Amino acid sequence: MGDLNLKGTLNLKGVLRLNPSGGKVLVGGKEALVVLPLGQKHGDAAAPVIQPPPPAAPINPGVGVVVFVSFNQTVTAGGVAMVTQGMVMQGNPAPPPPWPGMVQPSTNNPTVKINNIAINVQGDMAVIFPSGGTATLNTSGQK
Repeated sequence: MGDLNLKGTLNLKGVLRLNPSGGKVLVGGKEALVVLPLGQKHGDAAAPVIQPPPPAAPINPGVGVVVFVSFNQTVTAGGVAMVTQGMVMQGNPAPPPPWPGMVQPSTNNPTVKINNIAINVQGDMAVIFPSGGTATLNTSGQK
């Protein structure tokens, strides 16, 4: 089956359910990110959040990062909201990751948007608030 590749200048609006036939939603050839439940991950942060400060061990030394909510909730890929910026959590999945952050505007997709916000794709970044560190979102989350 095939992928659905969105390219060019597009601004999707309203409720739209994209269901590629056995493939994935691509934006300019890269997989679009979709929201995942806590416990899964889109990528890894550069370093763990060092809280409390040394010499104590970090509360949660995990570097896994998951986008758990998107500013877009109206356009879906395979029934899951596509990411147009949003909130992330960093840390080991159990207990739930404790460190919040935010998905940055897409640098890998300047032209395909949902309600005037660029769709985030593989390779985009997030910033973790407590540390100011970055995380690369390498896995789209699409099934």
